[in-house]
Amino acid sequence: MEKLKISPVSRIEGEGQITIYVDDNGNIERARFQMLEFRGFEEFLKQRPIWEMPLITSKICGICPIPHHLAAVKAAEAALGVSEIPPLAIKLRKLLLDGGSIQDHALHFIYLAFPDFVFDASEVKPEKRSVIGLFKDYPDLVKKGIFLRKFGVTLAEAVGGHSIYPTTAIPGGMSRPIDEQKRTQLLDMLDEALQYAEETAKLAWKATVGLSKKYPANFSSKFMGLSRDGNCAHYDGSIVVIDEAGKVNSRFEADDYEVYIEESVERDSWGKFPFLKKQGVRDGVYRVGPMARLNIAESINGESATKWLAKYKELAGKKPNQHLFSYHLARCIELVSHLEAVGQVLQDQNITGKEVRTPVQRAAGEGVGAVEAPRGTLIHHYRCNDKGVVEYANLIVPTTHNNFALNASLAEVAEEVVKDGKLDDRGTQRMEMAVRAYDPCLSCATHAWTPDKKNGAQIKIVRTSEQEEMR
Repeated sequence: MEKLKISPVSRIEGEGQITIYVDDNGNIERARFQMLEFRGFEEFLKQRPIWEMPLITSKICGICPIPHHLAAVKAAEAALGVSEIPPLAIKLRKLLLDGGSIQDHALHFIYLAFPDFVFDASEVKPEKRSVIGLFKDYPDLVKKGIFLRKFGVTLAEAVGGHSIYPTTAIPGGMSRPIDEQKRTQLLDMLDEALQYAEETAKLAWKATVGLSKKYPANFSSKFMGLSRDGNCAHYDGSIVVIDEAGKVNSRFEADDYEVYIEESVERDSWGKFPFLKKQGVRDGVYRVGPMARLNIAESINGESATKWLAKYKELAGKKPNQHLFSYHLARCIELVSHLEAVGQVLQDQNITGKEVRTPVQRAAGEGVGAVEAPRGTLIHHYRCNDKGVVEYANLIVPTTHNNFALNASLAEVAEEVVKDGKLDDRGTQRMEMAVRAYDPCLSCATHAWTPDKKNGAQIKIVRTSEQEEMR
């Protein structure tokens, strides 16, 4: 057996590689995306006060610290028995989450993914497929991306206290409100940001439709994401899973995730591999992220985003959109929606009010918090003693939710691009394009690798004949 390796995969967050296993007859046996980093956050969160979780877990990643900050504080509140927090605090947390998604979606589509579309259209040399090459040929697009990132970062700093690692979400609410000067500054930037987001969505539409026709995809899966009364939700709501036909497979609250989701560990990756417990490893594969959220959603915030959602739904008809490159379009539609949502909130002068926190008492308990990160559903689960010290922690991050699906997508592309056991530059690019569509964040995804028998963690090393076949 021969191994074809692409290492490292370029233009992703973190260090990973693709390994394609080719048998002696030149046939593809399997393809794997392998995470090469190990960080172990689930272990060193233990024996720390639970109110520190929002601060510590935000350091998991400098790309998407905000979702970790908010999922952690929601889990901490559940563990400490906090039943209500001020409505204004919830609005501020949603604003903070919007800011994180705006900067992240702009970063990924314009700087990491868009060079793929340029390459696909014009067959440029490999050295041109980078931010530097993009800036030479598309300077206006790069500058617009910088502005969108600036808006998201400015919003995150105004609400979260810092441009990268937020500190303001605390058990019981927020440590401080947003001030009037920041509100005015953001409103002054909003129209320009919305204009650029619309232009980005148009680019994504053209690219997605073109690539979907050129590269048909047969792999299909279930989808999972937060939904609130049918609306695309990011901060709160129930977790919904739909099947390949678009019918609801299951609907549950974050507290019950262990009933529905099982986590397995593979030999060749530091990332965990979740699947739907009742369906098993083979049939329980699902995807999360922008494409999943829009496939599940019946509605979305924002007038312009609502029109884009209708166009998105038309691409696949009555069934969920399954094409891998639709992730890019969905990401840009969400970018528009986040900006429209921000405008709705900031136009209300009451957003600068002072009632942002409810006092919280130390207590023993167990809690789960879930939010939608840019890449998909993020789950934090903690158990603490009566001193508020964490004794158990489990994190399921979006990149690991997608692990099985990502490998399946890679296997499908490998069948197309590997010829006579060889992989040329164009084939390498196609394999990397498949990875970048999922936008994996490997800093987030590398947490635990063995079961914690002492504290009864739900991580299991699953090795069934069914799973061996999938490998």
